[in-house]
Amino acid sequence: MPPPNVVSVLYDSSGNEVGIVLDGAVYRLQALTKVANSSGSQIDPATQGTLESVDTKLGTIDSVLDGIKDTDGIKKITDQLPAGTNEVGKVAQGTRAAASAAWPLYLADSSGNVVGVVLDDTVYRAQVDGKIAKCPTSGDLVHLDTVGVTSGCGRLKATLYDQSGDPVAFAATSTSIKLDFVKNGSNPSLLVDGSVTPVAFTYTADSTYDISVQEIKFTLVSKRVTFGKDYFGAVSGPLTNGLLVEATVNDGTTVILGDIHQNEDFVNFASPGGFEWVVSAKDMMSASYVSGGGLRLIAGTSDNIKVTVQDDIDSAGVYLQCWVKGNLTVTA
Repeated sequence: MPPPNVVSVLYDSSGNEVGIVLDGAVYRLQALTKVANSSGSQIDPATQGTLESVDTKLGTIDSVLDGIKDTDGIKKITDQLPAGTNEVGKVAQGTRAAASAAWPLYLADSSGNVVGVVLDDTVYRAQVDGKIAKCPTSGDLVHLDTVGVTSGCGRLKATLYDQSGDPVAFAATSTSIKLDFVKNGSNPSLLVDGSVTPVAFTYTADSTYDISVQEIKFTLVSKRVTFGKDYFGAVSGPLTNGLLVEATVNDGTTVILGDIHQNEDFVNFASPGGFEWVVSAKDMMSASYVSGGGLRLIAGTSDNIKVTVQDDIDSAGVYLQCWVKGNLTVTA
């Protein structure tokens, strides 16, 4: 046997050196001719120095890795990740901080559009062209079904309609109720002769406040109110020209509310449930048109509710007047 540390060289069939035998162990020669020394420089082992052992190098690497581990053995990354186009999957966002330092949590689609928000661990889906209510005072999101005491917080704006489809409007603030008859001068009785010269009766706008008209009501009392024979009150009809009911609103827009020629027309004029007929020693008929605030008389203008008598109806009954209910309002 050769003495210890004597190197035997192994050759392949072409005479190329392929390995050595050292202390009884076979070492295969690598194709690389240069390796790194401890300073990181490449050296030629045939001409320069000695090689450090692999174990020494590995030990140095382990020492460096141990220095950058945290207590859980997870490698720390202190530098910001570079920007890229690849998606990152299943990465924890971290614990959300409290109050003002909280994460802004929202959901986005593949195009980057926000499609929902996360509030108190609940996912809320954003509607198409919708908005999420936000209190302008506190900046907090609010439930839309909650009535807030702060202006703009948790309040909904809605338009209501009556049974006939007319909008029901409510004044923001009502200072008082204006109740009055339509009048010709100081006279509220519609039992006049308007066959030659029509006689107009009006309920006028207020000088200071807008009026939100709620109801227009006719009341007729006669010894006999007849239906089915074209009567107007107790007189034979129908009327030639009729009882014209108009509203001039919104600073000058005039609309016709009714053109009454016979008793049946009062039924048609009334809102659902707004007609009443009482038979007694003197019959009474009433017809109410409920606008619910849909007619607005602007303050200081010529806006009005007007009833024009265009026929001779002075003997149609013992009582015929038109009563108007309105709210005096201010803008919120």
